[in-house]
Amino acid sequence: MQIRTDNRQTAKNIIVTILAFVAQFSISFVVSPIIVSNVGVTAYGFVGIANDIVSYGTLITAVFNSVAARFIAKAFYEKKYEEANGYYNSLIVVNFYIALFVGIIGAILVPNLARLISIPEELIVDVQITFALIFGTYIITILSLAYTTATFVTNRSDLAGMRNFASQLVRLLLLVVFIIFIDIKIYWVAVASMAGEITLTCMNVGLTKKLTPELKIDLRKASKEYAYILASSGIWMSVGHISNLLNRGLNLLIANQNIGSREMGLLSIAQVIPGQVINIVGTVGTVFTPVLISYYFNKTKSELLDKIKSSINTMVCLFAVPIIGYIIYSYDFIKLWQNSLSHSEVATIALLSSIFIAQSFFDATAYTLGQLSVVTNKLKIPMCFNALTGVVNIALIFVLIKFTDLGVFAIPISNT
Repeated sequence: MQIRTDNRQTAKNIIVTILAFVAQFSISFVVSPIIVSNVGVTAYGFVGIANDIVSYGTLITAVFNSVAARFIAKAFYEKKYEEANGYYNSLIVVNFYIALFVGIIGAILVPNLARLISIPEELIVDVQITFALIFGTYIITILSLAYTTATFVTNRSDLAGMRNFASQLVRLLLLVVFIIFIDIKIYWVAVASMAGEITLTCMNVGLTKKLTPELKIDLRKASKEYAYILASSGIWMSVGHISNLLNRGLNLLIANQNIGSREMGLLSIAQVIPGQVINIVGTVGTVFTPVLISYYFNKTKSELLDKIKSSINTMVCLFAVPIIGYIIYSYDFIKLWQNSLSHSEVATIALLSSIFIAQSFFDATAYTLGQLSVVTNKLKIPMCFNALTGVVNIALIFVLIKFTDLGVFAIPISNT
């Protein structure tokens, strides 16, 4: 197995990753206004809240999966393939049990949704179908997570980007078929996402066999020892995910319960573009992680510091101007994008979106620095601090809602 860590490979990884993001963004850009204009703002908001609720399960998967790639990569760099297979197979076994647990939760939650969140009577069945499909998609994701380590270990994010592009293309083609030939329902978005995830899983299996033939499925090599090592580090990543949940993941649920379904719908639309930008910042930022791991184990400290500085400069150059440009032209962008909405709705979404996307500037600047905690496996302090900011954020949201007239604006202001 050959591992490339040169600048040319890093540039290639970034370019392909951005192209894959453009494909994903284009789908949201084209499809969202069509869905909103046909099913309404309120109904569209439930797609976002379904994704948010299912994403709470990442707290479970993060315990093992967030650091597994790091340990497998370290074993590969040291040519300890038996150890790498131990982590790999332990991860597969643990993910199976997590997927089973998520399936049980979904089976209990979906039939009782109307008791838990505020859903208009005419949308209950559609929302239940949407939730069931998104839970199914998430289970597929969990079961296939072990196969995503190959591109990370070999620093081939370019192949991961091509894989993501193909899955988004499948998703787009299905949505086009649904929109043209079938009545538009919110659950068609979930069906297309599931098809894209299945496509992604199949390609991940192929890439694992091609890039890391040393990794073999042999469940006899799974052990409690390897699972414990992953959990002992991953538990702190879960604490970090609690921060993400408290800072962003509860937004729609809080709006639904404390402000209103319509405001939740507007907030869901406002989060689309900032959410995509946050995702691409994280995806591009992670491109540098396997390189930093390689430098951490194989290079001098000065070379590692040079690579870190280079990564920060690259991230700022890529994202600073687009983020500022979006803030300046947000109203015009939203007006062109969601042309079925009224002037006041467009203005509200534009302002909400601008406040949200301001976070991405700071994310882009500091992302690779944050990855150093993963590189060095020193996660406790930064993740606890992240969780603390999340607690402060939730408290501030409720204070602003209760004691000010900010309404739905309290949520992005507090987040940012």
